[in-house]
Amino acid sequence: MLILKRFYLKEMLFVALFTALIGEVYFYPFGTAFRFTAGVIAISFLMLYFKEIPEIVLIPFSGVVVFLFRVFLWSAIGRYDFSKAVSLHYPAFFYYLAYGVFLRLGNIKKLPGSPVNFIAVMALSDISANFVELFVRRELNFEYFQEIFTPVVAVGLFRSMVTFSLYLMMERYKLLIIKEEHEKRYAELLELISELKTELIFLKKSTKDLEDAMKQSYDIYSKLQGPLDEKEAGELRKKALNLAREIHEIKKDYLRISRGFSQLLPEEDKKGMKLSAILSLLKTNTERWMKEQKKQVEFKFRLEKDFIIANYFAFFSILSNLIYNALEALDKEGGRIEVRVRRYFDRMVISVEDNGCGIHSKDLPFIFEPGFSTKVLEDGSVSTGLGLTHVKNLVEEMGGKVYVTSKVGEGSRFDLEIPLDGRFVKIAGQEE
Repeated sequence: MLILKRFYLKEMLFVALFTALIGEVYFYPFGTAFRFTAGVIAISFLMLYFKEIPEIVLIPFSGVVVFLFRVFLWSAIGRYDFSKAVSLHYPAFFYYLAYGVFLRLGNIKKLPGSPVNFIAVMALSDISANFVELFVRRELNFEYFQEIFTPVVAVGLFRSMVTFSLYLMMERYKLLIIKEEHEKRYAELLELISELKTELIFLKKSTKDLEDAMKQSYDIYSKLQGPLDEKEAGELRKKALNLAREIHEIKKDYLRISRGFSQLLPEEDKKGMKLSAILSLLKTNTERWMKEQKKQVEFKFRLEKDFIIANYFAFFSILSNLIYNALEALDKEGGRIEVRVRRYFDRMVISVEDNGCGIHSKDLPFIFEPGFSTKVLEDGSVSTGLGLTHVKNLVEEMGGKVYVTSKVGEGSRFDLEIPLDGRFVKIAGQEE
């Protein structure tokens, strides 16, 4: 079922008005009211630019606006009265309606990678839509058809080639921007890695200091098990004092490392991030992971209400843990994962559901316990079992709760409920 999101209305109005304006660049090829316009190039290019809007909706909608615009314009300048302007321009709508239908039937948005097929489908759609308009205008007969056929075909080919050229230019520009962005991020990543390497040296030093401190503490413990004379007690006191100094040095190192990591890692934007943007990033990352793992999984997002997330780094971690757990539970063909977001009274509810292997009822009470796991890794070792513990802790820090329902062989569903109190989550559009 085709669902058009509300926020596409602005884009559709822009496309329609731009097409109507550019459509005023035209010429009359046959001495009748039929015209060739540059508006067709505009609508064709913008249809490719706004890929998320179905052409079967965008183009006929633009046709309505073009018709109304022409009627208003011709009536306003006093060239014709209203009824005459309507009868003169209403056939143009049928051109756009037919054009949208033919492009949809030809799956035009799947063809830009094949120039010949793309140009052929677009040209044939343009030519056929022109004949539809001529038929509606009652200007089409056999003798007239022979006269106009060559110009109609030539214009159809010309407009389709111009559209494809504009599309190639747009894609080339996008690639240049992406390349520059990748180079910038690569440089930033190199800088970050070099800084992390420095911090790693201090971590290794602190690890050795900790090992030495543990040995000393055990030595002190062992000697305290037996009777001590004054000399031995004095030596133990010195060792205990040295141990306290070493622990103090370790503490200073860890505080310094902590400050270093805090400076290296980016801070969260105080305004927060839209949940739709977080889900988009997750979708990209998940699809990349599925491609690497060669998993065929049907992956769906259902965002019934958008929200602003204040601590979006933590939120990204929560959802990625749940999604990757769901992916690992799918070891069969026809795997499905659905993430649904909705509002329930004063709470935001996120559900992550899969049709994987499920969880045994005897294990359900323990899945959030640290260290509990039934997952066996490729090397034969058992997983650390900290992912769901991490999820539960993060959700509870936000005042929320986590619920799970599962059935072996049918799948699992995790529901997160987080209050909409403005501290961590609020409804999109209610930003201060």
